[in-house]
Amino acid sequence: MDTAQSRLAVIGTWYWQQSSGGISGNELITPESTGVVIKLVFGANKKVTVFTNDMETGNYPYTIKTGKSIFDNQEHYLLNFNEMNYVIRYIDKSEMSIQDNFADGYILTYVR
Repeated sequence: MDTAQSRLAVIGTWYWQQSSGGISGNELITPESTGVVIKLVFGANKKVTVFTNDMETGNYPYTIKTGKSIFDNQEHYLLNFNEMNYVIRYIDKSEMSIQDNFADGYILTYVR
C-alpha cells in the first residue's frame, strides 16, 4: 500500500475499541472501562475531527508518510495528528490498528 492508498484507506469515521500496552505492557483500556467513547472522522481535506462522548474535542490536520518505527527501526506508514505520531500497524475497510511511536505507548484499535 503506498502513501496515497493509506491516505484513502484512513478516510472515514472510526470508533475506538481499545488501547492495549502502556508502561506495564498489559494494560487494556476500553470505552466500557472508561465511560469514554471516541470517534475519529478523517476527511479527504487532510483534517481529522475528534469526538469524545459525541462532543467535538479537536480538529487537526493529519499526515501519512513513511518513517522509521522505534520498535524495529524499519520504514512504516506513520499517521501524525495532534502532535502525536502513530505507526500504522494494520488498516482495511473495517479495522485500523495504530501504535504510539514511543516506548511504553499503546496499540489503539478502531473499527468503522
